[in-house]
Amino acid sequence: MRMGIIGPPDTPRLAEAESLGLSVQVFDGPHDPEAQGLLWMSLNRAHPDVVWCMWDSLVPPDVDLIRSFRVIRGATRLIIELPHDLEPPDPGVSALVSLGVYDLVRADQPLQSILDRVPQYGDAARWHTASEFPSSDIRRASGPVDPEVVAAQTVAVISGKGSVGKTSFVANALVAAAPWGAVGIDADYVKPSLHLAFQSADATMDHDLDQLMTALTPPPDPLHPEWSPRDRQTIREWVRQAWMVSDGIRVVSGPSRARDVMAAVPPGLVTALAEAGQKTARLTLIDTPGSTMEQSWVESVEVADWVVLVTTPDYPSVLESIDVLRKLDYLHIPRSRVWLVINKRGKTGYSTDEICHTHLKDLKLLEVIPDSPKDWHQAWRMHHPPALKNSRFWGNIVQKMTGVEPDRPKKKNPFRLSRKPKKA
Repeated sequence: MRMGIIGPPDTPRLAEAESLGLSVQVFDGPHDPEAQGLLWMSLNRAHPDVVWCMWDSLVPPDVDLIRSFRVIRGATRLIIELPHDLEPPDPGVSALVSLGVYDLVRADQPLQSILDRVPQYGDAARWHTASEFPSSDIRRASGPVDPEVVAAQTVAVISGKGSVGKTSFVANALVAAAPWGAVGIDADYVKPSLHLAFQSADATMDHDLDQLMTALTPPPDPLHPEWSPRDRQTIREWVRQAWMVSDGIRVVSGPSRARDVMAAVPPGLVTALAEAGQKTARLTLIDTPGSTMEQSWVESVEVADWVVLVTTPDYPSVLESIDVLRKLDYLHIPRSRVWLVINKRGKTGYSTDEICHTHLKDLKLLEVIPDSPKDWHQAWRMHHPPALKNSRFWGNIVQKMTGVEPDRPKKKNPFRLSRKPKKA
């Protein structure tokens, strides 16, 4: 494992990392604002597995540069060592947490234990609230989010082939996550269909992506897209004003299918939409295209905190899912961030044990969706996802996927006794 340490050369973390057999490179500081650009550029070229950043070595920390590094090197683990005299809330740390950087540690924590654990939202939330509650007891409030205070999570839903239930999973997860706010982004710009889960095909789309692209100026460099401050503000407002399906659910639709020719989507747009979604709701779900060759697919899995791979038990789907995992490895997406969902479509195909223990054995099983063709057909025909009826089943999926339990709606007048009218 390669580690890059941003800090003084005499830091005890260096000896601690070398004792564990890690290959360590120290980027000596302090780094002023002008030097931080060269610092993160060097880290991009070095491509370490872990970046250990001492907060005092960045004077002051350039959050925009760290954001760019996280987007480009999404598989690199970024650990922030906070000084003891830094007390919450700190705007810089809060901005990083809003990007999904949950590895906030103190100097007295051993390196081995930090590397062995998986960072969770609760770790960052405890620091923000200055509380000692375990992560499982933390509840997020529903409604819009203040990005400077609370973190959000992004989930990219992918599949090896079409017609396995990827869009259906996104629609149902949106419904289940409505109590704590959710944004759905349709990144399938060839066949956008997320909006069809909630409305008929002939319904007018007043907020399709064509209108947004008309208002934006594409970045001049496709390899290193950088939106202007004006365009970033436009994208943020676009997500905030996205189609409100119901209370707590927004859908950022793709291009209109009524157009004969769809405009090319500029690189970096999916990333910008996901970042805007993180500032709008607790959970952002991205419905990715079926083809892994699309730029929007690559951006979706790189910007996401979690990736959900949906497959069916039949041989072609499982085979294509194995190929998708190879592409995730090529993009340095760790398999610890990938969940597996098996959608039981029909009675034939591999068993769940064969899929989980033989073909896709490196993935964590999120859920097995039972076969119910009648319910699914009725849901798409009536534009009512099954999660509206089976909220507990899909709510448990969202809770397991994100590690956070959605808020439960409060009962009205819980102490009021209901009296039956007396019979005459």
